[in-house]
Amino acid sequence: MISKLNRFSSAEKLNKESSIYKNLEVFLNGKNFKSVGIVLSMSHELDTWPIIDTFIGSGVKVYGPKCDYKTKDMNFYEIRSRNEISTDEKNILIPDSSNDLNNQMDLLIVPGLIFNEEGFRTGYGGGFYDRFLEKYFGETVSLLFDEQFGDVIVESHDLPVDILITPTKIINAKEIRKDGK
Repeated sequence: MISKLNRFSSAEKLNKESSIYKNLEVFLNGKNFKSVGIVLSMSHELDTWPIIDTFIGSGVKVYGPKCDYKTKDMNFYEIRSRNEISTDEKNILIPDSSNDLNNQMDLLIVPGLIFNEEGFRTGYGGGFYDRFLEKYFGETVSLLFDEQFGDVIVESHDLPVDILITPTKIINAKEIRKDGK
C-alpha cells in the first residue's frame, strides 16, 4: 500500500488532500472538540500539518503520539508549534514529551494503511493504536484516500474507528457495524 500511495503525483496528492480537508470540515461543523489527537504524518500519508495548524489556530489543543518501542506504550503530548517536534529512533516525527500529556482527547484521528467500510484498519504492525483504543473513550476518525479501501483481516484484538473520511465521502462506520451491513 505504501508504494501505491507513493505513486500519486504531487498535484494528484494535493487535490485528494484538499478534498479530505473539506470533508473533515463538514464532519467537524457543529461539533465542539476542545482537544484532538493526531499523527504527525509521513511523506506517503495525508499531510496532517494543515489540520494541526488549523486546530491550533482556532484554540483547539492538539496532541501527537509518542511510542515507547520497548514497552509498546503510546502516549499523546501537546503540540504547540512545529518547533517542538523531533524524531524518534525510527525517524518518526514526535512531539516534545515535556509538554502536557493527554490520553483522553475529545477526538482521535487514527492512521492506517488499509481500511474497510466498517472502520477496521490495518496499520503498520506495531499494535500501538489497537492497545491505545482499548483505553480511549472519545470519538475516532480516520482520514484516508479512497485507494486505501481493501480487505482487512480482522483479529479479536482489532478495534475499529467510528468515522472514515475520504476525498469523496464521509462514512459512519459505527452505524454500518450497528446495522450489520
